[in-house]
Amino acid sequence: MTEGRGPSEKLPLFVPARGFEGARASRAFRPNRGLPAAVAALALLAIGGLTAAHVVAALLGRPIRIVPYEQWARSASSMAWNDDRALAVAGALALIGLVLILIAAVPGRGRMVALRTGDPDLMVGLPRRTLARALRARANAVDGVRAAGARMRGWHADVSVRTDLRDTAAIGERVRAAVGDELARLAPAHHVSLHVRVNGPS
Repeated sequence: MTEGRGPSEKLPLFVPARGFEGARASRAFRPNRGLPAAVAALALLAIGGLTAAHVVAALLGRPIRIVPYEQWARSASSMAWNDDRALAVAGALALIGLVLILIAAVPGRGRMVALRTGDPDLMVGLPRRTLARALRARANAVDGVRAAGARMRGWHADVSVRTDLRDTAAIGERVRAAVGDELARLAPAHHVSLHVRVNGPS
């Protein structure tokens, strides 16, 4: 453990990266969807446990009534398929299934941005806020910039600056070039688009 660093300080994360190139590298830092998977697993476990308890109790001759299957079966047998209640239940189940499929299929956005290094076996993960602070500091260093801010929105970097100069177009070009150089130096594994907004004197 390195001395002199606070426990809450965000540091780059280093992971082995053999065979990772381009967009594949960012997958190493994607969230693993642990919470949705745990919720789905617990729900299936509860349903399976209730079913097993009812089956075992029925085989032992001591049926339990935790879930009113008979009442549900009678209601279902007397209900038409185009009944509003049946359609509502079917729609809700279909929506839940669609949400689970999307959670599993759509990649999540992690808190780390994968950066290339000179070592093909090493990948660096930089927190998004740290990357935004680096871009903000680079924009603040441009001559004529009074104040700057930066935010990461997905794979887009939004940089806004304030200046007391009238020629905001020239300031914008210098800021874009400087921040672009900083992005090139950090070398994100995924392309990061850059948007610069300049606010001149009022």
